[in-house]
Amino acid sequence: MTNTTEMIIGSLSYIWHLIPIVIFIILLKKLLTYKDNQKRKIKNEENEKNGLTLELRTIKKYEDLGYKVNTNTTENQDIDMICHKDDKTILIKCNNSSESKSIKAEDIMAFYDNAIEYINTNKIKEKDTTFRYVVPYKDLFHKSAIKILTDDDYNCKYVLV
Repeated sequence: MTNTTEMIIGSLSYIWHLIPIVIFIILLKKLLTYKDNQKRKIKNEENEKNGLTLELRTIKKYEDLGYKVNTNTTENQDIDMICHKDDKTILIKCNNSSESKSIKAEDIMAFYDNAIEYINTNKIKEKDTTFRYVVPYKDLFHKSAIKILTDDDYNCKYVLV
């Protein structure tokens, strides 16, 4: 028992100086993420004041990428835009919420379910379709929402505009 304890203490004596470095890196990453989110919030507020809504910025972004963008005027209110390019289709939901952590897993799942219903109703191939949740900054997502958006099974990702 004492040999094991001595081995652990001996091992820790070799790496103890790395612990402050790891803590510094973690705190620096959090600070940079916070500053980036603050910068995005300010830029989003300026764009909104100038009349460039999140929807307009999203349309411009996808048109610049060569997509034909149609704003959704159907009864399905959870899909804001439908983008087409060749055989690819992108269904987009824009959310310009101002509260941190306000987009939860239920919101993403509702969008996903409505998007699946839309492609089944319009006989669009699911393998040619992707889903995008557009927000001005990442801080709007709750951890549960990010978990879904990073899961490849859902074919749903987020885009920062």
